[in-house]
Amino acid sequence: MPTNAASGSWCTINLIDRPTAGTATPCKEYKHETSTDPTTGAIQETATIESQAASPFEISFNIKPTTSSSLRKPAPASSKTRSATNNSPQSLVPEDYLVRFYLDGIDIGDCVLPRTHGFPYTVGGVSVGEGLYQPLQFAAVNLVDPDEHQPSDDDDKICEDEDVIKSLGTIRVNITRCVAVPQSTASFADQPDEIRTTNQMNFSERSKKACLATTAGLAKPTIDHKPAPAIIWEAENAEPKPFLEFIFKYKPQSILESEGIIAPTVPEAAAKAEPENKPKREENKTSKRIKSEDKKQKKSGQHEDKKPNVVDLTGSDSEEHHDKKSKIIDLTGSDESD
Repeated sequence: MPTNAASGSWCTINLIDRPTAGTATPCKEYKHETSTDPTTGAIQETATIESQAASPFEISFNIKPTTSSSLRKPAPASSKTRSATNNSPQSLVPEDYLVRFYLDGIDIGDCVLPRTHGFPYTVGGVSVGEGLYQPLQFAAVNLVDPDEHQPSDDDDKICEDEDVIKSLGTIRVNITRCVAVPQSTASFADQPDEIRTTNQMNFSERSKKACLATTAGLAKPTIDHKPAPAIIWEAENAEPKPFLEFIFKYKPQSILESEGIIAPTVPEAAAKAEPENKPKREENKTSKRIKSEDKKQKKSGQHEDKKPNVVDLTGSDSEEHHDKKSKIIDLTGSDESD
């Protein structure tokens, strides 16, 4: 999983094996890189993952309250003194965080996590109204012929939003400092009945980026049997730019193979087959088979029987693509203490 070495914070994408049982398996990850955004200065932890069409997924992360403090650079004038004290628990200041989620460049919501909240934390859907939520979902991309497609309405038109098209194949989690303020209830009065993502959009089959075969978005609204939380947290004084980002570049197995990121899969029948003209002296030799990579076990702090959280929508402006109201994750019954 992408892990920030300085703070120990991590984030991972889990494929949900059986939605009704709540069991999940971490996506296979490749090419982990650490960089710094030249515009925002945010530390970026990037990994390539293998996606699966029509598979629900969840985002699990561990952002400790002292993460921002541990990443903060010391003042140049007192660098020696600060470097000596930064490693001690007394020098790390716990803070509240605003965590915002982007699927293929579309802001689907955020959660406000007070410093007292436990981690790891798992998100599996977005609340779109009382008793309803949309699960996170990988889906096969909807490709159409631009010369033949006749849209029935505006939603059926081919997507021409360049910000969305260039962000296809990307899941991003931004972490920003804020002040968490408790609210007694959440209001869904101004929220849409459904959030439209790339799963519901059409793309031109001539678009090279759209031919990645998979999109990451939200499924159709479904009934949320989880009771409403007693307290909803809202963010105040949120900083305009994130200090930490986790970025997942998702691709199906066929694309990973074509790009040389993983070795081509050899069918089991082919692996067992032997040439007809194989010399007799080799008949008793043990045949070698390609061993498939075992599925990664869940990391410490992640439990298979844990049900994912859903995002509650409340109403602040998104910091990028598609202005919309802030959405806050339901924190009830979702935390796991370190």
